[in-house]
Amino acid sequence: MRAGLATKLSFLAAPKLWLVVFFILPMLTMVLYSFWRVVDYQIVADFTLRNYQKIGGPLYTGVFLRTIKLSIYVTCISLLIGYPVAYFLARKVKHFKLTLLLLIVLPLWTSYLVRTYAWMLILGTQGVINQALLGLGIISEPLTGLLYSDFAVTIALVHIYMPYLILPLYAVLEKIDPSLLEAAWDLGGGKVRTFLSVILPLSLPGIVSGCLFVFIPSMGAFVTPELLGGTRSIMIGSIIAQQFGVAYEYPFGSALALTLMGIIFALAAISLRYGKPRGVA
Repeated sequence: MRAGLATKLSFLAAPKLWLVVFFILPMLTMVLYSFWRVVDYQIVADFTLRNYQKIGGPLYTGVFLRTIKLSIYVTCISLLIGYPVAYFLARKVKHFKLTLLLLIVLPLWTSYLVRTYAWMLILGTQGVINQALLGLGIISEPLTGLLYSDFAVTIALVHIYMPYLILPLYAVLEKIDPSLLEAAWDLGGGKVRTFLSVILPLSLPGIVSGCLFVFIPSMGAFVTPELLGGTRSIMIGSIIAQQFGVAYEYPFGSALALTLMGIIFALAAISLRYGKPRGVA
């Protein structure tokens, strides 16, 4: 009896130990660092709020606002494109559904960095778009505003993260009981009204989950903004990476990272609170 109980406790201890070592302890370390400061490239354990006060300045506030704006753009565009795709796969496709789902997942098999570099080749002054427009005679010289802009960052992030929105949305749409749609039609609801009154509300959990799967990594992205945005479209993830990798400002980087996590947590909590169908607790 005791041996069986000890085995069960040891089995549960492994994941808890993993959680403590690789999540809780690093988080506590970041919290401590965020209240410390750097003096002559040495971290001094001297309690201060200077790091958080620095974040409240116009420079970093502007970067946070730009990050939130671009992440919202990425999420909304992904939803506008991904919802029809998920709906078509879940409600309309009868054959080759697995093949189509595989095609959606297929880009995830390619390196994140490779996909980002691919967009540099597409949007650059010598890229595919400019060469096509020049060849058609639509423009007389290459467009310089495609690359190193908010547009480039947004398009690339949509391409990279949209599969994470389609898959949970597809799973929710596929589980909608067809009898509910038949009842709506029998009661005189047309296609549009049935969609707005039945399908859309029931798919809200998938919409919220998919949007969070896009919004959260977009908020923390730094490779794509670095390569495609340049200095004109810098996001907070790039600044955080610079604090740890270049400037040796671990305390300030920790404060930035914790502030970013707080913003994400607050927005996610609001989305999960109000992103439920009516009548669901």
